[in-house]
Amino acid sequence: MTNLPFWKVESIGNHFPLLHQQDLSPETNLAELAVTLCNPHFGIGGDGLLVVAMEDADLRLRMFNPDGTEDFCGNGIRCAAAHANALGWIGTEFNIRHRDRVVPIEIARGRIRSTIGSADYTPSAIPLKGPELFNATVWSGMDSGMPLSLFGSVLTTGSTHTVIPTYSLPDDDSFRSVSAKVSVDSKFPDRTSVIWVTELAPNSLKIRIWERGVGETLGCGTGSSAAAADYYRRKGRGGTVTVENPGGSVQVTMQSWDAPIAIEGTAVEVFQGVWCG
Repeated sequence: MTNLPFWKVESIGNHFPLLHQQDLSPETNLAELAVTLCNPHFGIGGDGLLVVAMEDADLRLRMFNPDGTEDFCGNGIRCAAAHANALGWIGTEFNIRHRDRVVPIEIARGRIRSTIGSADYTPSAIPLKGPELFNATVWSGMDSGMPLSLFGSVLTTGSTHTVIPTYSLPDDDSFRSVSAKVSVDSKFPDRTSVIWVTELAPNSLKIRIWERGVGETLGCGTGSSAAAADYYRRKGRGGTVTVENPGGSVQVTMQSWDAPIAIEGTAVEVFQGVWCG
């Protein structure tokens, strides 16, 4: 496909080429296009491909990982909202239809607040083969020739996450080796992202992210939400927590751990161009 307009957008280090559905032919295979455009050497590069269109008064968003799988994306929501607002497609309060969810959006003073729904530990919703895993052994296997068991929780906040609380985040070798193995474990039929999290102070978390279909990324909105929901479930309450991603921070608010989750942060357009590949 030649002469395809695109916008490069970013939120807390998660970066995406963004396309308008109207610029694509009906025959376009978006999964294949995501693989091509997200390639950092021969394409535009990105943690996923965003495709947006207006649908009545709402904004429709689809997101594809660099391996072509379609997913739900919290940072993609924020980027799409900022883009559509900047073009004047919508105002400062509207809905984004993304996957099977309707996500209310509020934009004020350059910050974007999205309400993505509630955390769910139900195995069928995650999906997860086996019983609910909360504060339990989420993975057992071998690493560097040694047996290893990881303690944490498995949940969905629109996308599957395994949250592993730690006193300190793992070193590079351990993070990459173990996360890659957990992500494709057979108990996760659609794979899982792996979120390592440490508490910096009350209501302040720091995470490191291995995203399914991507690998290590600098930011994850649904992963930040999963870390926050699991934190508050263990605390037995709700509140607002700052989640520090490697690429920036978001604020995550919920009245209780099983209440609707609101994420607040920023998103920017980095550049725009025309794909001539």
